Amino acid sequence: MHDPSLLVNSPEFVAAVAPAILQARRRVLFQVMTFELDSVGRHFWDLLARSPAEEKILCVDAFSTAKISDDLVFSPRWVLDPDFRQEVGDTRRLLRQTEREGVRIVVTNPMGSLWRKFPFRNHKKMMVVDDQAFLGGINLSEHNFRWHDLMMRTGCPTLVDALAEDFYDTMRGVNSSRIVPTSLGNLYFLDGRRSRAQYEELFATIEIAQKSVDVITPYVSDPLLERLAQLPASVRVRVINPARNNKAILQQELFRSAAGSNLEVLLYQPEMCHVKAVLIDETQLILGSCNFDFVAYDLQQEVVLCTDNATLVEQFRDRVLAPMIAESVPAQSAPARLYHRAGFVVPLSRWYVSMLSRLPR
Repeated sequence: MHDPSLLVNSPEFVAAVAPAILQARRRVLFQVMTFELDSVGRHFWDLLARSPAEEKILCVDAFSTAKISDDLVFSPRWVLDPDFRQEVGDTRRLLRQTEREGVRIVVTNPMGSLWRKFPFRNHKKMMVVDDQAFLGGINLSEHNFRWHDLMMRTGCPTLVDALAEDFYDTMRGVNSSRIVPTSLGNLYFLDGRRSRAQYEELFATIEIAQKSVDVITPYVSDPLLERLAQLPASVRVRVINPARNNKAILQQELFRSAAGSNLEVLLYQPEMCHVKAVLIDETQLILGSCNFDFVAYDLQQEVVLCTDNATLVEQFRDRVLAPMIAESVPAQSAPARLYHRAGFVVPLSRWYVSMLSRLPR
């Protein structure tokens, strides 16, 4: 399957990836930031265990040993919720193993003593199943599956090979910052502090916009917001952000940045939105795992594709952007936010992240 397609929300993703896993003969390489042994995680574990592929690897960031169901594992919920304790225990026991039921398990980016490396995360969500690749924002857990999200599927050989190569590098503890040309467009592997040149090229793609820039991401901050604010007034700039955002401080910072600028903020109403994408002049699409916030910029490993493929652009415009605009309201019509909190917390957080980025990992 060489023609690319977008898979909107978890049911479409499961319908595409599940049969591919069960029909695979050579390899199933799964990398996510979040994997939890709830009903979603158990379903995918069963698929991996049943797959006849010769090589089956699940690569998970150590984040999943520290935060489950959007709560820290040692939060008050640990005491109050026995189902939560069970899920935490089951997930952590699985991820302590190196192999189970024919599936190799790799945990990346260990937390370190006292969780001192908590912000240093591998944020990629990508899969290689034989000669197909999946790339986007979907993690493997119940709460993530409830969110509005997106994956791309393709059989583009150069892209599939590049993702597989990066997957094996990650297993060896090697994190890349590079740009790989593929027949679908440039594939960006980003590693925070070593990715300035790659981010600058992505920003340059946005800065040459002539008519419009549409950004969909749950968490956005400078430096992207700074670049958007510098675009000419003739360019329509919209940011779509979930109204029910699980990181409200960053949303408040977005509102602050938009004040007095030509930046239009729309709040998506139905549910939490985890889509990460930028559409430039309705001809160029950036999509992948990156939220374009300061944590990703300085500390996290990410992967994004920049493509002008007409099929992907059309599907994104018709199946993602247009429906989301229809179900969004302008930010000024939303309930008032406490902007002063963002004015204090975000600069402090940016300073902290900047200090961390200078430390050896």
